[in-house]
Amino acid sequence: MYLARFAMRTDSAEPSARADLYATALEMTAWSESRGCLSVIISEHHAVPDGYLPSPLPLAAAMAARTTKIGINVSALLLALYEPIKLAEDMAVLDLISRGRVSYVVGIGYRDEEFDLFGVDRRGRGKLVEDRIRLLRQLWTGDVVEHEGRAVTVTPLPYSKGGPMLAYGGGTVAAAERAGRLGLYFMANSADTALESVYREAAEKAGVRALGCRLMDPAMPLTVFVADDPDRAWSEIGHYLLKDATSYASWHSGPGTPNVSFAGTVEELKAERGAYRIVTPDEGRAMIAAGQPLSLQPLVGGMPPDVAWPYLEAAAELSG
Repeated sequence: MYLARFAMRTDSAEPSARADLYATALEMTAWSESRGCLSVIISEHHAVPDGYLPSPLPLAAAMAARTTKIGINVSALLLALYEPIKLAEDMAVLDLISRGRVSYVVGIGYRDEEFDLFGVDRRGRGKLVEDRIRLLRQLWTGDVVEHEGRAVTVTPLPYSKGGPMLAYGGGTVAAAERAGRLGLYFMANSADTALESVYREAAEKAGVRALGCRLMDPAMPLTVFVADDPDRAWSEIGHYLLKDATSYASWHSGPGTPNVSFAGTVEELKAERGAYRIVTPDEGRAMIAAGQPLSLQPLVGGMPPDVAWPYLEAAAELSG
């Protein structure tokens, strides 16, 4: 029982190496479908030197074409950076290709570099995203919608009635309120129980049904590898985990930020036993028995496919 997340990062400048990484992600997704994988998660960020996945929808379409039942989640979709009419069309087509298996966690984004790249004013991103969520939902009804002074309609309609599943992600009061009044499931990037109250109150005030709120479990690692000898594994792959952790840390303000490690060395990252962990098979089984799926990142930090495959296979064996 595991989740597999792909961010498609690598320091290699060779196009062939990047192509191999994408090919491996597709192979791993297809392989994992019948081996205990609950969902594949693909991320989105822009203007990152290591090539962090900037276009999740094409990758999601390729994954959907290689599978028949596994869920594919885009988390997070940075909605402020898209032209919404074209996005509504692309998401509708992807919903048809996948027969409704692709879902989304919408985020407003937080990196200045991304807003600068697209010429979007970061200060107005909250309202912009909220308006675009409403617009997408209207467009997926098939009705003619007034948008910026023109009448628009989207065809074809999605496979899923009303459009693909949208959730909302964030760790602030504003995010909780926005998710509530929009009637979206709230993926809270926080363990603060007060956010659930804010979310439900906002939904009630807006007269919509609160679909639910998932708070972060601080004890749940977000990148897990399974190995018979964790010490040896840290020696082999620890630098890939640290590369990922260091990059995320550079985007955040400091210690205390959820899900972010500010470790400076592999040994520090290992000692934290926090967001990044290498566990024994027995420890992995205990996590699964406790109802905690293993959160895998099989190609973390641009890990070469030949190194990554045995670790994915070791984690999948626990689900067998």
